[in-house]
Amino acid sequence: MRKEEVLKVLHDGSSTEGVPISFWRHFADNEFTDAAKHPEVITTNLDGHQDYLNAVDVDLVKTMLDGYFPYPFHEVSDPRDLSQLAQVEQLNEDDPWITGQVELAKKQRAIAGDRPVFVTVFSPLILFKWALIKHYEEALTLADERFFDLYEQNPEIVKHVLNVIADDQIKVVKALRAQTDIDGIYYSTQSIQDQRADNHEFFAEVMEPIDLKVQNAINQEFEINILHICGFDGATNHLEWFTNYPLQVINWATKADGYTLGEGKKLFGNRVVLGGFDNSRKGVLYSGDKEEIQACVRDLISEAGTNGVILGADCTVPRDIPYEHLNWAIEAAHKL
Repeated sequence: MRKEEVLKVLHDGSSTEGVPISFWRHFADNEFTDAAKHPEVITTNLDGHQDYLNAVDVDLVKTMLDGYFPYPFHEVSDPRDLSQLAQVEQLNEDDPWITGQVELAKKQRAIAGDRPVFVTVFSPLILFKWALIKHYEEALTLADERFFDLYEQNPEIVKHVLNVIADDQIKVVKALRAQTDIDGIYYSTQSIQDQRADNHEFFAEVMEPIDLKVQNAINQEFEINILHICGFDGATNHLEWFTNYPLQVINWATKADGYTLGEGKKLFGNRVVLGGFDNSRKGVLYSGDKEEIQACVRDLISEAGTNGVILGADCTVPRDIPYEHLNWAIEAAHKL
C-alpha cells in the first residue's frame, strides 16, 4: 500500500487500497541483551529488519529496540537498593544509550524504505521494573512484584527514579525528532502486574502522571504517534483508565483487556485503532491456515469498519511465526 494511503488512515480516514496492516517481531534471541556490553546485537537487529521487511510487505514499520531494553542505571550496582536509587541522575544528552538509539533509528529508517516508521519508546515504569529481574531466568511478573515492594518501602524514591527516566526518554524523543526523519513514536506502557497496584489510585497518582509527561513531549515533536497498552504474555490493563492518554493511534490486547477493535474505537473517542489479532501461539495468526486467517481479517473489519482502522497484533508476534501467515493476512486486508 502506498505511503500516502497509509497516512490517510493514520489521520482517521480510509484508503482506496484496502485496510493497512502491520506486524513486528524481535530479532535478537534475547531482546534484553545490552548493546553496551554486546554491540553485535545491533547487527542482529538490523539484519533481522532487512530480512523481515524483504519477506513481509507490511504497510507501516514499527521498529524493534533489541539492544536498548536495559536502561543504564549509571553508578547503580543494584537497582533494588533504595539508597543507590536515591542518587540516580539524568543521563547526559550524549550518553551512548541515547545516541545509540538515534543511530539505530536512522539505519532502520533506511531499511524501511518508503513506509511510515514508528520507533519504540518504553514507559519509565516498564524500564524501571525490567531492571529488577534476570530476564529469561526469572518470571516477568517478579519484576512487577519487586517494583511494588520498592514503592511500598519508599514511594518518593521510586517517583524520583521514574521522573529521571521520563526526562531521559524525552531526550531520546527530541533527539529522534532532530536527527532522523522517522514518522512518529510507538509508546509502550503497561500497568504494574501486581494486585497491590491494581487500583485506580496507584494509576492516577503514579503511573498516569509519568506517562503523560513523556507522551505530551512526544506530541510536541511528532504529529502522529501510537499508544501501545501492552498485554504481552497475559498482562492485563484497565483500558478505560487510559482514555486521557493523548496519543493519536491506540493499540491494545483485544482479548486480554476485553474490548474489540470497534469497542475500543468508541472508548477512545473514535481515535484510530491498531490491532485485532492475538499475538500468541494460541491465536489464529500463528496456528491457523490461510482460510482461517483471512476469515479473521474479514471478521475484524466487519466489526470495526474500515475508517481509522489498521490491522495488526496485540503485541510482538512470535519469532518462529511463519511469514506466510503474515502475508496471508496482508493479502486479505488489502482486498477489503
